[in-house]
Amino acid sequence: MSDFHFIRPLWLLAIVPVLLLWWQIFRRQDTLSVMRGVIDPHLLEHLFIGQSGKRWLRPVNMLLVLWLIMVVALAGPAWQREPSPFAGEDAGLVVLLKVSQTMNAEDLQPNRLERAKFKLRDLLEERTGAPTALIVYSGSVHLVMPLTRDHRIISAMIEDLVPGLMPADGDALKAALVKADSLLQRAGVPGSVVVLADSVSTSNELTETTRLPVQFLAIQSPQSPLDPGIQQAASLLRGDITRLTVNSADVQSIALRARSDWTTGTEAGQDRWRDSGYAILPLIAFCALFWSRKGWVTQ
Repeated sequence: MSDFHFIRPLWLLAIVPVLLLWWQIFRRQDTLSVMRGVIDPHLLEHLFIGQSGKRWLRPVNMLLVLWLIMVVALAGPAWQREPSPFAGEDAGLVVLLKVSQTMNAEDLQPNRLERAKFKLRDLLEERTGAPTALIVYSGSVHLVMPLTRDHRIISAMIEDLVPGLMPADGDALKAALVKADSLLQRAGVPGSVVVLADSVSTSNELTETTRLPVQFLAIQSPQSPLDPGIQQAASLLRGDITRLTVNSADVQSIALRARSDWTTGTEAGQDRWRDSGYAILPLIAFCALFWSRKGWVTQ
């Protein structure tokens, strides 16, 4: 309970007018107030029968209890944190697309690169409205599009991506991951990375490259053995591997995992305090039930 606090503490100021209003109502409804001035107190208590034991269970007193509980609920008592309901929608996804000479292989029709583009378009459709960025890499790394919710721009820009446009052929996956990490940090949003590649060079020293969740879409024939480099990279980065499928099951799995992998947002302060005022609503409803008692009227 060391974290206990009120999310909206200014509502507690409402206790002052509540107490003043209750006191005014209490004085107005106090049937003994007039007689106290003319009858001795030790005699007055014997003139009323059946009042002393139940005086606390009166409409005006229950009204005070109800008001105080409502003020506490409005103030928002909190002591636990929870993820923001909008964090999953705001979580960014950085796509690392390998554009090297090996992606021209035609074991996938029309070739690996074109198949990767098809899958990227399907992934963008699955993430409609969610921020997505695109980085291409080969022997060098290049930012094609920063985080954007307009996926039509990314779809248009991948049309002309071919290995011949890259300054150098190779596999600079490590540099691409570093760039993706930097991109999300500058944007100030949580997110994850998905790598679309046919292979990963074992020369990449990927340990401690990024703290972001990483997953791989292996652009290989479903019948061929999985590239050992991709397996090693996924193991080092504690990432997941998705094999290419003939339908959209692969991109659906990636999109679902990208929405759940935004847990780094809690480290970036994207979580919030859980408002426990809602839990007090049943108690408020219970106190309000007393007004169903016959004769309960508060003026």
